[in-house]
Amino acid sequence: MKWLIVIMLASCTDDRALSGPCTDCAVRIHPVGILDPDSDAFHGRELARRNWNFGLCASCHGADFSGGAAKVSCIGCHQDGPTACTTCHGDGPTSKAHAPHATRGVACSECHVVPARWDDDGHILHDGVAITAPAKVTFGALAGKSSDPADRTGPPSWNGTTCTNVYCHGDALHAAGGSVPRPRWDDPTPIGGCNRCHANPPPSHARTDCATCHPAAAPHIDGLVQVGRTSGCDGCHGSAGSPAPPTDLAGNTFTTAIGVGAHQAHLQASSRISAPVPCATCHVVPTSTGSPGHIDSPGTAEVVASLGWDRSTQTCASAACHGSARPIWTSTGQVSCGSCHGIPPADANHTPNMPITSCASCHPGAVDAFGNIIVTNQTSEHINGVVDHL
Repeated sequence: MKWLIVIMLASCTDDRALSGPCTDCAVRIHPVGILDPDSDAFHGRELARRNWNFGLCASCHGADFSGGAAKVSCIGCHQDGPTACTTCHGDGPTSKAHAPHATRGVACSECHVVPARWDDDGHILHDGVAITAPAKVTFGALAGKSSDPADRTGPPSWNGTTCTNVYCHGDALHAAGGSVPRPRWDDPTPIGGCNRCHANPPPSHARTDCATCHPAAAPHIDGLVQVGRTSGCDGCHGSAGSPAPPTDLAGNTFTTAIGVGAHQAHLQASSRISAPVPCATCHVVPTSTGSPGHIDSPGTAEVVASLGWDRSTQTCASAACHGSARPIWTSTGQVSCGSCHGIPPADANHTPNMPITSCASCHPGAVDAFGNIIVTNQTSEHINGVVDHL
């Protein structure tokens, strides 16, 4: 058995008698060194000298290179076959910035025309002649994208060293402010922070907490600027059923968080002493994400000034709907019939011994005979800014 192995190895490394159509191989087919990568006779170099004529190899080793007449398979070393992409490129080129692009999922087709076969024109041969120049760069769709066509000063281009007007490097972004939007291919540190393609934050932004508006799970560098989990208001705050928290911008869901607080208590009128309070009562409701006063300031959400909102005490000092009461935004159980005015109110129009069932005598549109606040079709005459009485 040992001699058989030696003979088999010799069949691939020693000179063998000339056979087949290769008539210019002098006396032997495989000279010594045919399997030695350091030898000038290495088969890879020999194939290049023969203009990548894999037909010569196939004439002896078979059309699929599995043995053929020579009964020596090339598949043992080239598992995917001598003409497979991986035979020359492995898992992909590693020179210069190839690896950083590949590890971030940038497909070869974004920078090159990927051949369907090894012998496609323009790959390693052009008009049957071997190509010796560096691989041609032909940009795919991603490089030519832009969020706004006005941001682009020209088509993406490559001068052999530097990419220009390439979207995925930040050179076609509006007011991006990136430090390296035109990186060199031989940049020794091609990987960096967010500030290479766009400033952190970009000059057009007021906030630095990127994940608040741009979810971590959202696609990045895909030609679209995704704000929020969805395109609606609930993409950043609230839920599919309501645009108001919970959830707040920080992901909180409990009412003890100031971003959540009594939002739903107002919107749903859970205390049953008024109709639901719309968002516009307390905030300027934007018509779009980029509306003035929405995300163009670094602070917290603005509250209508007339309410006298004090974030430190979490109370509204001058909200007519609270009367003289100062319920705390993040506390529960503070609002009920009698928390905004006495039962009855302490004024000249009421006597101290009036029962709650007598309210309907003067305010029949706001209160029923049992003293319950009337809410019909999400509207009520109670806490609507007008004191109605007979």
